[in-house]
Amino acid sequence: MATETDKYNIKAVARCFQILDFASDQPGPISIQDVCTALDTNSNMAFRLLASLQSSGYMTKDPSTGLYTVSLKTLKLSRSALQSQEIRKVTMPYLELLWNQFPKANVNMAVFHNGEVLMLDRIDTQSTPRTYFTPGRQLPFHCSALGKVLTCSLPEEQLDRLIAEKGLTKYTEQTITDPVKFKEELAKVKSEGVARDRNEFINDDNCSAVPIYGRYGEIVAGISVSALISNMSVEEIEAAIPRLKDTASKISYMMGFSNSSGI
Repeated sequence: MATETDKYNIKAVARCFQILDFASDQPGPISIQDVCTALDTNSNMAFRLLASLQSSGYMTKDPSTGLYTVSLKTLKLSRSALQSQEIRKVTMPYLELLWNQFPKANVNMAVFHNGEVLMLDRIDTQSTPRTYFTPGRQLPFHCSALGKVLTCSLPEEQLDRLIAEKGLTKYTEQTITDPVKFKEELAKVKSEGVARDRNEFINDDNCSAVPIYGRYGEIVAGISVSALISNMSVEEIEAAIPRLKDTASKISYMMGFSNSSGI
């Protein structure tokens, strides 16, 4: 059914944004034919849309190959988007305090947006090696602790759709790839209020995450501590959970959440 905003939609503009979305999901440059297939349009229209994005500076064209890539200009939009997130202003002081207690760990914050688990902040460990998770990076929802904590309260229909669209990709031998077992894992996360990733996403990397609640008891973000086994043992990551939960509770309070409901 058409919405009120549909009548104001300019199709060419919408298609330009579709191209940017498509290009940002690809591992490499895209061609005119790629756009034709993705948007179900002809080559003339695809060329004109790409030329418009190129002239506006949001895409660049390699003259030797004729292929297009998203330009660095989009970083300005990303920076503005990150700066506009009120939750970052609230959480960062608490994340820094948490990191001071666990300097061998990485301290992370992420949100669930449009079906994606997006990292918004990260304070790296003092130790090396690092895994270099940059703000804006997408995490798998099924095998990262932040992904689990951010999806544990999704309605089953939405969760089924997410599994069907994204799949349960196997990253390590510990990755849960069975939908039934994954749902059991989420039920445990929701019950305990903490999610664990024990070598499920990256070998020899462990992470624990807890939810941050908003004013109405909804999960608005997740925070975590993570570390390679060479920096912190599994037991040390596990022992950090009470302090992690305490930090999340303070942030949730600042976000307007009252625990009178017993969540």
